Amino acid sequence: MTVLYILGATEAYQLLKLPFLFEHFKTHQKFNQQLTFSKFIDIHYFTTTTYDSDYQQDMQLPFKSSNRTISLLNFDSFFIVKLFVEPIVFFVSQKKYQLYNDRDYASDKLDNIFQPPRA
Repeated sequence: MTVLYILGATEAYQLLKLPFLFEHFKTHQKFNQQLTFSKFIDIHYFTTTTYDSDYQQDMQLPFKSSNRTISLLNFDSFFIVKLFVEPIVFFVSQKKYQLYNDRDYASDKLDNIFQPPRA
């Protein structure tokens, strides 16, 4: 499933064109026996594009052109397993908190603590 996703959603499908690359190299080598593979790569990938008689074959080489458009489908939902993580509870608090009655803390008991400054 992962391979289908990678080939469908990325440019990795271009790797499937590698046999055509070697076949095209052999065709060029028939016309020029001195041509090395590195020179072939340089001509087809690192120099300016020439519109010669084999331009259509050149465009079929891997990573030469991309015929992909942005997919409106979300392949993520089809191919990737969704993990539902449940929070882990490490401990449960057994501490009990005592609640106080507000009547015991009436504001009239605070009069002797909070007084304005005296000179």
